[in-house]
Amino acid sequence: MAKRGKKGFSLFKGFALLALAAAGALAMVWALTAKSVPKSAAVTGLEADPVSGDVLYEVLPKVSLANLAQDLQYKGLIPNATVFRLFLRVSGQDKKIRAGYFYIRPSNSVLEMTFKLTSGKMATQVVTIPEGKTSWETYGILRARFPLDSLRFDSLVHSSEFAKACHVDAPSLEGFLFPDTYVLPWKVTERDVLKVMAKRFQDVTREFDLRTDMYRKYGQVGWITLASIVEKEAAVAAEQSPIAGVFYNRLTQGWSLGADPTVRFAVRKPTGPLFVSDLNCDSPYNTRKFTGLPPGPICNPGRGALLAALNPMQTDKMYFVAKDDGSREHFFSVDNSNHVHFKDVAASNRQKRGIDKPKPKKTASKTKKK
Repeated sequence: MAKRGKKGFSLFKGFALLALAAAGALAMVWALTAKSVPKSAAVTGLEADPVSGDVLYEVLPKVSLANLAQDLQYKGLIPNATVFRLFLRVSGQDKKIRAGYFYIRPSNSVLEMTFKLTSGKMATQVVTIPEGKTSWETYGILRARFPLDSLRFDSLVHSSEFAKACHVDAPSLEGFLFPDTYVLPWKVTERDVLKVMAKRFQDVTREFDLRTDMYRKYGQVGWITLASIVEKEAAVAAEQSPIAGVFYNRLTQGWSLGADPTVRFAVRKPTGPLFVSDLNCDSPYNTRKFTGLPPGPICNPGRGALLAALNPMQTDKMYFVAKDDGSREHFFSVDNSNHVHFKDVAASNRQKRGIDKPKPKKTASKTKKK
């Protein structure tokens, strides 16, 4: 009887241990999968996405695991900081957490939060850079979404060392920041975004056949420079190639390009009237005054302008002028007499449309004192 009792006690002890183990396992599963009770975004100071309701959370650089866990619990993003911290350390996931911004649902379990912060899928923003923007205009578009510094951005753009680090053989990244739609981390640095855009330029132009007369004669910088002027002058994509042909003819015959966009780049005046003083500025970018290509690109051209400048249309045209009839197209001429005729036609078109195209003024108008 005693032996049976001892055996029965052992069985009872075994069942008890199994029950405790099961209870512990269930407790652990509950601790890992239990949802937090989220605080409102207004209370926690988190920015909520109006569509998904997810909140934007930043993992600070070099933050300790303990501080991260406590902050997540305080903001109602996990139910238990201790369980979160212990699970990450035991599983080795603590070493996989990266600094940056993440979109997180307001109610998370420890397992969900662990996956979110170690998956590497950070919060992103989509930004589109149109063709023909200068580097400082590109900065303005980026600054509307990202906390970038203008001086640091401009310094990097015009650093030959940084251009070399971006695999660009040029004194500046002006012209080599490819216009496109980019999906970027929510918090991106000046250096990172410039590298991404320069790499996109490399990826796109790698497909081009550079064995052309234009490239052999003027090289990569000359090609991109001509493409940037074509980008600014051609309002209609179909005219990029003929405009490139006119400019190439002027280059080969030693004429000045006479492109107003180069003057605007020199005086940093994207819009508004050009004054005589602007047109006579001594900047080497002023193709109204100096022959040949300017020292570098005046904007960041798109694919169409790059292809047009790489292999300009063979044409006998030497001039072009905007029609000003609402089509955004140009008249092309072989000689100056035809060019003058078309300028008169353009003036008539403006008159019919009630548009007065101002001529360059001698000086800027001064504001009268009241």
